[in-house]
Amino acid sequence: MMDAKNTFLQHLLVAILSLGLAFVFQTQGIGWSTAFARTSFVLLFLTLFIGPFVKLKEPKTVSNPLKSPWYWRSELGIWFTITGLIHFYFVMGGRPKWSIVKVLGGFTGGGGYGLANLLGLIALVLSLILAATSFGKVIRYLGVETWKWLHSFTYVVFYLVATHFIYFQFFSTYGGGPDWFGYLGIVMTILIILLQFSAFVKAVRERQKA
Repeated sequence: MMDAKNTFLQHLLVAILSLGLAFVFQTQGIGWSTAFARTSFVLLFLTLFIGPFVKLKEPKTVSNPLKSPWYWRSELGIWFTITGLIHFYFVMGGRPKWSIVKVLGGFTGGGGYGLANLLGLIALVLSLILAATSFGKVIRYLGVETWKWLHSFTYVVFYLVATHFIYFQFFSTYGGGPDWFGYLGIVMTILIILLQFSAFVKAVRERQKA
């Protein structure tokens, strides 16, 4: 199964969810850049959660897309990219003349967070490609097999983003160290790994029985 439909209502609801999450995060004393970064991570988690969850629990035919989690993957993925772009905008806005060199400076250790930013930038570029190919007409043009291969990189994006996020929370001196969301992010990352592994095991067992 794949989500080849994008409806205005679903986009509107996910947009409201995204802005609501960003507002809630920002009221906890963090900047808008971090608020949208966390919102983006939550949306990516939901996008990646749905895939293996559906494989583990085969969905029944549902005529109303609002009642099936599968039909939210595209909208969640697109708004993950949008909120990621907003996060990028705030990050770059704090650099003279939007200097990529400044953002990628340092690379390793403590306050040198360039490597983490490089991973985040790579994830953003991949996400833009995935978002652009998340619409029904594009999927039909590419063909199902090509589309599936391309969107298998969603997991690459997740692990890049997770590494970017974990570095800033636990290894960089940029900020006050890990907070509650840092530990929650670790749990979310482990959960995705476990779900992905469980779905893989189920697929192997079904193939052996066939």
